[in-house]
Amino acid sequence: MARNTLAEMADQSAVNILATQAKKAEISVANKAIHKFGGEDAIIEYIASGGTISALCKVLGIGTATFDRWVERGGETRMAAYARARTRAGQSLAEQTIDIADAATIQEVQLAKLRCDRRAWLASKLSEEFSDKQQPLVNIDLGSMALDALRKRTVVSLDDSA
Repeated sequence: MARNTLAEMADQSAVNILATQAKKAEISVANKAIHKFGGEDAIIEYIASGGTISALCKVLGIGTATFDRWVERGGETRMAAYARARTRAGQSLAEQTIDIADAATIQEVQLAKLRCDRRAWLASKLSEEFSDKQQPLVNIDLGSMALDALRKRTVVSLDDSA
């Protein structure tokens, strides 16, 4: 096991302190940008209306990792609001497909289909309600079946004396 010198330990501590300060500065920048955008409620509403995180981060001028840290630092309340907004975003995207299809002209059918398909796909990822994953039609509990078989078995002893 290698022993670190006092200078190496001090250097590592300095690096750790600088990294922590940089993260705090990023969160401070994020808080200021979010406040300028209209606050936490405006962010949640933007996401719920179907806005993407990458587009939001571009508008705010922050990175997606910084945004994720901001959500996590908000505690359970902010994370729950964020989760509800993502589910609502799936509903918003599904509703947008109807508007896109209704507004399409004959010349725009292929483009409208592509836009609808992408929004439907994203809606299925954001909300279980629109997921195209099929649930199993039959559930078989092999553990219970094995236990039932063991309970019903009979023991036959072979007697060699006969």
